Amino acid sequence: MDPTVHEPVVVNADDRGRPQAAPERSSGLRLLRRGVVFAGLLGFALLLLWLATDDRILEVIPGEIVRSGRLDGGELRQAIERLGLRTVVSLTGSGPDNDWVGAERELCVSLGVQHVSLPFRVDEWPGRPDVEHLIRLLDEAERPLLFHCLRGVDRSGWASAVALLLADAPVERALRQISPRNGHICDPGSCPLHRFFESYLDHLSATGRPEGAASLRQWVANSYCPEPYNAALELLTELPPSTAPGTTLRLTVRVTNRGADNWRMTDNRTEGVRLGARVIGPVTEPAADPIELFRTPNGPAVDIARAGLEAGVMPPGSRRDFELRLRAPRTEGHYLLQIDMVDERVYWFSDLGWPGLIRQLDVVASQ
Repeated sequence: MDPTVHEPVVVNADDRGRPQAAPERSSGLRLLRRGVVFAGLLGFALLLLWLATDDRILEVIPGEIVRSGRLDGGELRQAIERLGLRTVVSLTGSGPDNDWVGAERELCVSLGVQHVSLPFRVDEWPGRPDVEHLIRLLDEAERPLLFHCLRGVDRSGWASAVALLLADAPVERALRQISPRNGHICDPGSCPLHRFFESYLDHLSATGRPEGAASLRQWVANSYCPEPYNAALELLTELPPSTAPGTTLRLTVRVTNRGADNWRMTDNRTEGVRLGARVIGPVTEPAADPIELFRTPNGPAVDIARAGLEAGVMPPGSRRDFELRLRAPRTEGHYLLQIDMVDERVYWFSDLGWPGLIRQLDVVASQ
């Protein structure tokens, strides 16, 4: 029990009987509210100024990398000719709202310019595959290179910041690419684009490594995973060499939450985090990179099992053993089996993070 005695807050009542804060506290709250409103208006004004600027092509690395919002055909042609662009990278996806991507690609091809599509969501952490793809692209693509997204303030800013880090720029300088001065308005504590770099800085602090391109590459190759989807899985019950069609297999899987976010579990089959299993097959030959097959949207993977269908939370650092019951396919052949955590109707963790557990499952008729 804390023996310290605190003075009570003086509260007055107005004519309607509602409490009024003490004058000093009320004044402080008014100042705080004014500050919040002013910051919001300033950010909005900066965004409007950015969007109203005629020439929104910004230089990131002189003579090598520029960034912009989406350009129409005439604007893109002019930029290619004026800047001598050799590569155009679209960070927005295709689909009904982005049917212009095909026309953009055709224009680039007609002008002898490489066009690359590397889409990801602005409200989600950049996935491991996306970050690895971006690094390969920056290593191999011909320059000058243009990054663009829809407005030129979020995804293009994040990609430009990564490009600067790979050029050995300090993190502080790279982060200016996703700042209000360049149109990016957010709460850095919850913004996934900022949290990507915070995770990198935490890694440097924990390992004692210096800033620099080598450290960034090492982190991405060996450590990086979006915090909400960072799981370690260990199969405690090994699969049998082969199994008969339709056989029920019982596996124990140990799962550790290695991220910084809680995993919310539910007893609703359509939402929540839980353990899952899916298969691809029968396959006639080994896949060169099985995880790419599982990551393919609307691909060949078929869900076959779930475990952990109950309400609860797995906090960061927690560990749990799941009992997974799965039925082998009824058709003989060689299958790829993946066991991974899944955020139902959102992502399998391996879509953005590590590949989970991938095993070969041989289904053969009993002799």
